[in-house]
Amino acid sequence: MLILKTALVASILAGCGDPPPTTTATDAPATAPQTAPPAAAPHAAPPVASTVAGSVTVDQANVELGFIAPRSTINHTFRITNTGEIPLTVMAVKPSCTCTTTINLDGKVIAPGATLEVPASMRAPASTGQKQVVVNVVLRGLPTVVELRMVGEIAFPVRATTVVAGKDVPYIDADSDPSRVRGTVKLTSTDGKPFVVRAVQGQAPVLEGTDASKDVPRSEYLIAYDLTRFPKVPPYLVIETDHPGARLIDLRVRHATTHIKPILSLAEFRVNAGCVKVGSVVGVDIEIKNLGLLQVTGVRSADPRFTATMVGQTGDAKLRTVAFTIVPSSQAAGFSMFPVVITALDPVSKRPVECEQLVLIQVDP
Repeated sequence: MLILKTALVASILAGCGDPPPTTTATDAPATAPQTAPPAAAPHAAPPVASTVAGSVTVDQANVELGFIAPRSTINHTFRITNTGEIPLTVMAVKPSCTCTTTINLDGKVIAPGATLEVPASMRAPASTGQKQVVVNVVLRGLPTVVELRMVGEIAFPVRATTVVAGKDVPYIDADSDPSRVRGTVKLTSTDGKPFVVRAVQGQAPVLEGTDASKDVPRSEYLIAYDLTRFPKVPPYLVIETDHPGARLIDLRVRHATTHIKPILSLAEFRVNAGCVKVGSVVGVDIEIKNLGLLQVTGVRSADPRFTATMVGQTGDAKLRTVAFTIVPSSQAAGFSMFPVVITALDPVSKRPVECEQLVLIQVDP
């Protein structure tokens, strides 16, 4: 239970800084003039105190979501109970990111003893890693903002982690420690289903303590990686498994040479298109934030082995979802990491703006 209490005490001194009160004399008879009695000496009125107490409790203010599948939707209803003595009015309910939505509760009054339900819906991103969203509730009568949190980890049914400072993390940190361009990745089945590792970056896997040619399905692996074998350090390490819910999983590689700075505000740095067949049509989408007046006009592949075509878009200037298809040719068999180019038009200057988005894909014959 999260208990938030505030007390607002207003103390007002009567006559503070004001002139002394005046008295009005009563008219005396004309034949008998009298001396008016002396006016009573003015004295300060006692302080008038007004105390307003606001108090709430929240049922599960911090919700642990555990492992969350990429692109899944999580729904949760928070409950705020007014435990104070005065009504509280909802002034605003604001999520911390565009991935989370709530209903309009502005103006709702929580009477003393009553409970307000705050439903929240979070759409998990496609990229793996820790995820925290905060829904801020502003109540008139309670100066403290009520924070409602949902915390979890975006992970495929096969979770890939490395060890940094004694903790399992869903990425490779070769930025703070360049020696981590070599190391091991632990793969764990979060649903308990055994699986087989088929490839790492399109090549045969090196399994710690196991001969890959004699491997049998299991729920945990240690695989070795060496990023120095590539012409340049890749921005992602991509692992192929036979798990139906985790055919292609990726870890972000943090390194001095892998910083990604897109021109447009992309919600994700990469699109994981999964494992597909030659000639198949794969539907994917990307989210772009804060486009403003820019209009997305097209998507094309920067790799001639693939065809990318925009098929539609939804949303507004704050968040736009652009849907497109990818068709791999017969020359694209195997693993690929290639860019698609998103073109947007500035309606004022009429100048195009181009931004690249990485696509990760395994193409089977």
